[in-house]
Amino acid sequence: MMCSGTILQFGVPRVVVGERQNFPGNIDFLRDHHVEVILLDDQDCIDLMRRFIHERPDLWDEDIAGRNNV
Repeated sequence: MMCSGTILQFGVPRVVVGERQNFPGNIDFLRDHHVEVILLDDQDCIDLMRRFIHERPDLWDEDIAGRNNV
């Protein structure tokens, strides 16, 4: 949500998202606020994120997953 808020605050008109299988983000929220969101669903990006989460769960939990559990 922090990134989405910053996008709105600074009036970023378009965002390109590599994938949302590993982390869905707030695509609908952005679209509801008239931000053009281009979702690539790029397999290389999906694989890279999956590998990162698997290899560095400590970093993922600290930065992303832990925030979702608050």
